[in-house]
Amino acid sequence: MDNVTVKKRRTVSTNMRVCCLLCLAFHIMSCLNAQANDVVRYNGIPGSGRIEIYAHRAGRGLMPEQTLPAYVAALRLGVDYVDMDIGMTKDGVLVITHDLTLNPDLTRDQNGRWITDRIPIKSLTLQELQKYDVGRLKPGTQYASYFPYQRPVDLTPVPTLREIVRFVKKIAGDKVGFQIEIKNDPTQPGLTASPKDFAQALYQLITEEDIGDRTEIHAFDWRCLIELNKLDKNIKTAYLSDHTTEVMDDTEKGTWTAGLLPKDYGYSLPKMVKHLGGCCWEPFEMDLTKSDLDEAHRLGLKVVVWGWPEKEGTEFNYAQIEKLIDLGVDGFITDRPDILRGILVTRGWNLPNGFEIQRDLLRTYSKDN
Repeated sequence: MDNVTVKKRRTVSTNMRVCCLLCLAFHIMSCLNAQANDVVRYNGIPGSGRIEIYAHRAGRGLMPEQTLPAYVAALRLGVDYVDMDIGMTKDGVLVITHDLTLNPDLTRDQNGRWITDRIPIKSLTLQELQKYDVGRLKPGTQYASYFPYQRPVDLTPVPTLREIVRFVKKIAGDKVGFQIEIKNDPTQPGLTASPKDFAQALYQLITEEDIGDRTEIHAFDWRCLIELNKLDKNIKTAYLSDHTTEVMDDTEKGTWTAGLLPKDYGYSLPKMVKHLGGCCWEPFEMDLTKSDLDEAHRLGLKVVVWGWPEKEGTEFNYAQIEKLIDLGVDGFITDRPDILRGILVTRGWNLPNGFEIQRDLLRTYSKDN
């Protein structure tokens, strides 16, 4: 075989390898484009390339719920929204806490003893409230069993809403949104501030901190959201629901839905939310049906679902979340944003960026606040 023939065969072989590589690259790009088309089809925010991740109670499956260490972890991890429930102290300060009372399953006094009574948040001043330690789950409780991987951080107080808002702004600028739930129970009016008082205090803070453009306010007690929109119709309101409180039949009295009766809206929660001017409907993840989701999207509502470990028996319902991704929900309020990120990225979705937080900055911030 002469040198010319060898060179020709080498050239052909090289060209074939190049063609194979080009075909492989084309195939990969085709798959990526198909995934991008799926993003537009499934996401209620066309072209964003994301299903939104809400760190429920700042990600209580990882860190003590709704504490500064939990918000630090959520920001480092990368989420679209940090979730925060708010109550009001005796001296009128908005604080981040889920329950209307101190929860014995996660609260110790200043001597390190687990509390036994449910002390109303409303009965304590901020100074009194922050003497309690909420940095650890009580071992052996049913509540603790739902979050086996939560890392304790002892000597952690209940934070104020303003404190956490300012910390998130300092770290993330305008790149992370706030989801703030007004914790109010219309069946126990003596345990909390009134919907009007809550709305006024929260609106003042949102205005002073200039976070209205990236904040969603939600509540199960829809009166709170109505009061808030009376102050500013541009405030984004998200209406929470579950079929435990909204029975959706003729026995429903409108206790939680601000007097609105489901029968007057064809037993459609999306229609009720739209009537009240909401931007988002947030049903319990086990309640949502494809027909309700489609109706909400036709009405222009974003649909974000939330998990409930006490009802589902797990901090992360893999099967249901996979199903809801396929149905086309716009976001998840999850106790395990880390697991959700893993599922989304393997299915071709883009993820929000995390933020570097230096330990020295955290120590300095804690001392200053």
